Amino acid sequence: MHLSIISLLCAVAYGISRISGPNVKAVYFAEKIKGQMLNGSLIRDVEVDSESSCQLECVNEERCQSYNFGTIKGDSNKFKCQLSDSDRFAGFVKFIEDKDFIYRGIKVS
Repeated sequence: MHLSIISLLCAVAYGISRISGPNVKAVYFAEKIKGQMLNGSLIRDVEVDSESSCQLECVNEERCQSYNFGTIKGDSNKFKCQLSDSDRFAGFVKFIEDKDFIYRGIKVS
């Protein structure tokens, strides 16, 4: 347990954006961007019950670099989580406006 905490602190201190070990996975996400989404580079599209659940999906998918999180029309208890293997900088032309979504990428120092 202590080794996991020390590893996490070292990762934050040295600007590592994703760490993974036998008993720990952690990702540092950038601030969300409301009303925008990355269109394309989709790994998978899943239904979730919260943004936290979407973040966990991204953490557990090694290829995930960002996600779109948005509402599902007609169901206020479920949300769409789109995991992407790209980010808004690499896929700038595919970064589009959509009022029903927020975008969040993995922060790189």
